[in-house]
This record gives sequence, structure tokens and C-alpha cells, in this order.
Amino acid sequence: MSETLIDGTSPSITRKFSLLLDLPIEIQIEIIELLQGDWQALARLVGGNPHPLKPLRLTCKQLEALCNPVFARFTFISNALGRPELELRNELASKFAKYLKKVVFFIEERQGEKELFMESVLTAILEGAVHLRQISVCHHSTDTGAHSQLLSAISKLSALQGVNILWELDFPLYSPPYSTIQLTFHHRLLNHILDYHSQRLRVLAVCGGTAMHESTFLKLRDTASQLRHLDLSQCLTTETRDAFSDPRIWACAGRLESLYIMRCAIRPATITRHVGAGVFGPLSTLCIVKCGDDSGDDSGDPQEPGAAIWTIPPLKSVHVEQFNDREMDSLRSIHAKKVYIRGVWSGRPLCIEAFRKSTTFPEVAELHVEKGWDDENFEELKGSCAMRGLTKVERDLEV
Repeated sequence: MSETLIDGTSPSITRKFSLLLDLPIEIQIEIIELLQGDWQALARLVGGNPHPLKPLRLTCKQLEALCNPVFARFTFISNALGRPELELRNELASKFAKYLKKVVFFIEERQGEKELFMESVLTAILEGAVHLRQISVCHHSTDTGAHSQLLSAISKLSALQGVNILWELDFPLYSPPYSTIQLTFHHRLLNHILDYHSQRLRVLAVCGGTAMHESTFLKLRDTASQLRHLDLSQCLTTETRDAFSDPRIWACAGRLESLYIMRCAIRPATITRHVGAGVFGPLSTLCIVKCGDDSGDDSGDPQEPGAAIWTIPPLKSVHVEQFNDREMDSLRSIHAKKVYIRGVWSGRPLCIEAFRKSTTFPEVAELHVEKGWDDENFEELKGSCAMRGLTKVERDLEV
């Protein structure tokens, strides 16, 4: 988490020390050697007198604690940290925050006073993190009225490019009514990030048990124009299905490289049609896991494959997991060079039969399936693929 002090004479190391300590380079080098355990240098520094040895050891430990944050490019705030560690981060925030590139914080609810202190420490760090590029948020608190300072600090992160939001349910034990979604902390947090940083975001990952409101989804679709990687997990529900189905080109189309959609209530045929029509632009990687209607009512999905017309170059890879036979009828029309499938179709024979047809992942050059395939079925699959000229078939995915 911090750079190792290997070369005490390197310009980068001494420059960082001088920024904090404002000491001559010669003294800095002596200090670094002390921290590295060079006791000959210690003897030179103290003139061979053994008496200052103990206090100097203590001083060095204190100095190391003081200097380590300056070398950090990453820091975290978590309930696993003790009070002294949190206090040290809080005390040194004004000195080391400007060097940070990434911050991760994990704050559980019901931490009482410690929860409030962790958030105050985090806020103090973010207020000084002028060069911060990535932030990962896992905040379980359901108190929606106590985060204004934190949100304000996040809004001022002018170099922010990557955000990962992982939340639990905003209300204990049950999903909140859709009408209350806009009142939850995580809704406010995501909206705040989109309001202030949508034109800079390169990476956005949202995973949680609380739904994304349709208005927030539309803001993501229409304003996050610089996205390269987008991960949406468990946050798109039936309430956002119609908005997602709109074939309007996304703001990030042409820049988005990878799209990951997991356990969302978006029908597979919709995803396939959007990808094929270039709604997301010419993607490089698509990963979709168990999406659709949890109720099992997929009557709104068309019978035909999801993308009758493919308008973009083939994807470099597509990862498809946990879909039934009817859903695979839509997904198999995706054009991709490498195909990774796991837990699809209702039986291995159906998968074997599907790959006899050139319309199943039409441009596939490489197929990967689970390790759990038995030898007999796997040989049959390879035979089916060989009939259409696909010779690279691997059995290497974890079950």
C-alpha cells in the first residue's frame, strides 16, 4: 500500500521527503537508512554513543508512521481499522491526501460513534485528495440525512475517473418500495457522482440490493459520455426495463469497451438487439449473467433471435452465464470471436446441437466451456464445432 524505501538517494524519494519535512537531502538520506535498519549509519549519526539508541528507535518508528502515508497511492477506511490508525489518518490527511490516487472505504452500519468518526476521517481525506482518480464505496449506513459533508467532498474530486459503488439494501431486511428509492443514500450518492463527474468517468461499477431509479438510469445513459467500462449488477429492475429497451444511442457509444450486466431484470433479447444495433457502440467485451424476469414471465420477449441485423464489428469476447433455452435463442445471435458459456441451455445435448449451426455465435473462432463437461459430451461438442470449422474448443471454465 505504500512504496518500499529501497533507494534512499533516488530523486523521487528525497523529493517526497523534502515536501513533508523540508530537511536537507543529506539528513533525509541518513533518516531513510535508519528506517531501513542501517545501524552503521546510526552510529555515525550519534557519534558512536549508545545511549541515544532507544529514543532514536522510537523516533524512527514515529517518523515512519508519519512518512508512510506520503508514499501511499492508495488508502482505505474500514471498521477493521483500530481507533489509533483512524486517528493517524485523520491527523495526517492534510499532508498525504494530495498524493492519493485511489481510496476504498467500507463502513458498516450500527458502528455507532466509530461509524461517524470513520466517515469524518474519510471526508477529511477526500477534501484534500485533489489528484484522486478512483474511489470504491461500500457504505451500509441507512441514515440518509448524515452524509452531506461526504457528498460535498466527493463533488469536488476534480480528477475522479473511476467509481465502484457496492451497497446492501438501504432498508434492513427488505427491498424498499420503488417510490422511496430517490430518498435513499445510495441513490443520492450515484446521482451526485453523475451530476458532478459524468463527463470524466471512465469506469463505473454499480452493484447493490436497492434498485436504480429510472431517472438515475437515464442520467447515466445520456450524460456519462466518457465511459470505457460499465458494470451494472442487481440494480436494474422491472421499473427501468422500458427505459433500457429504448434503442436510443448511449452517450458513451464509441468509447465504451466493456459492458457487464448481472442479475438485472433486462431481457436477454433486448441486450442482444442493443449490442447488434450499436446502441453501446462497437463493444470489445460483453458479459451477461442471469438477466431477465425473475418471475419467469418472458412473454414480452420475441421468438426470433434478439439481433436479426448486426451493425458493428464482432466483439473480441462474450461471456454468457446461467440462461435457459429460450433466452439462449436470443443470445446465440451475438457476433464474437471468443465465446465463454457456463450454465446455459437445459442440457449438454442442446448445447452440442446448437453449435452444429453456423448461426450460433456466427463468427466464433474460440469456444470455452466448464471443466465439468464429461469426456463423451465434450468430444461430441468438439465434433459439432468441427463441422462448422471451429476447431479451438477448450474445457477450462470453473464450474
